[in-house]
Amino acid sequence: MSDNTIVKSIAGTCITFSFILAGNAVTQSFMTVPALLVDFPQPSSPLHAQRARLLGRQWPLCWTVGNQFFRPISTLGFLGYAYAAYATYRQGDRAERDWRFYAAAAALHLTTILHSAINMQPLNDKLEALAGRAGDKELGEAEGIARKWARWNLLRLVTPVVAGTLALFQQSI
Repeated sequence: MSDNTIVKSIAGTCITFSFILAGNAVTQSFMTVPALLVDFPQPSSPLHAQRARLLGRQWPLCWTVGNQFFRPISTLGFLGYAYAAYATYRQGDRAERDWRFYAAAAALHLTTILHSAINMQPLNDKLEALAGRAGDKELGEAEGIARKWARWNLLRLVTPVVAGTLALFQQSI
């Protein structure tokens, strides 16, 4: 990379986005979901259905921020890293750094976006359905669905950390 301030600024902003996304994933997987599941009754308990419906009513508050704030910054991170990779690639032999680090960071952000759409959104829908549309079977699986969501969310922790680290390394050389 040359001393192109625009490319450096875009990449730096994307690095910030990566670590913000990772912080959100930590908060959701290790704080939010566990807090919602504290003392969750067993499926055989008479209180289970009521608590599962409460989880369904609470869930939209948890993922609305993700849809309104974190989805756009994940997308902007992807686009920014892709631009940084392209701009560095276009410099050819004059480039002081390798464009592939930014390309890998862009690919990791794209992975996060696709994972969110393909794997996480159906779980969000199942959790939200607990509020009223879910049957007894789904209510019985409420805690398991929330725990699965937290486990799958760990990919949204790993990919931004790796992307941000690669880009940060790229910026530092």
